[in-house]
Amino acid sequence: MTSFAIALEPPANPRLAAIACALHLAAAASPWAAHVPAPLAATLTLVALASLASTLAAVPGPHNRILGLAQDGRGWHIRMREGAWLPAELGPRSRAFGGFAFLDIRSGRRRHAWLVAGNTVPADSFRRLKARIRLTC
Repeated sequence: MTSFAIALEPPANPRLAAIACALHLAAAASPWAAHVPAPLAATLTLVALASLASTLAAVPGPHNRILGLAQDGRGWHIRMREGAWLPAELGPRSRAFGGFAFLDIRSGRRRHAWLVAGNTVPADSFRRLKARIRLTC
């Protein structure tokens, strides 16, 4: 399937990180606004705040180890912050949505989450990525 060759290197996305923070803060505050009993509300708030770190780690930027993704006739590869290209594959949790894609990338024994906004990469590459996700996952 060389017609679906992909090469992505999205820049840092502080806007997406800000949206993720706002959503997590809203999720942390919602149990209190819904008048959930205090012990349960505190637990839900802690879960929402604790998961913020893993969500921010999935957004392209200085806190993410992945700099690029490529797919060609040889398969999937990711470029790490250290500069090395590693073989990879898409995990079954990868999803494509209208304006962004969530990638569950597996490289060796490691798993990486990556959120890619469609407006930060070339439109044709993003369409190919979404098509590839929908065909394989």
